[in-house]
Amino acid sequence: MGGSATANYHVVFTRDPDTSSVVAEIPALQIADFGADVPEALERLQAMATFHLDCLVQEGKPIPTEEREEAGFYLRVTLPPHAA
Repeated sequence: MGGSATANYHVVFTRDPDTSSVVAEIPALQIADFGADVPEALERLQAMATFHLDCLVQEGKPIPTEEREEAGFYLRVTLPPHAA
């Protein structure tokens, strides 16, 4: 079998007004994480997305997908083995 399957998810960035942390959110997965800057927030979000998708597969739930928009920032996530 070939390489690992991947999915692209749109990421929305905001800044927490109380802490000044950068918040990165993947609306399609309903998950978010934060960091001191964009790279840290993305690193944490990548780990969270991978964990979240793995949990969905283990629970037998479908992997959410979304249509790719023309503009914006997208995070490529490697899908767990046996993802539908």
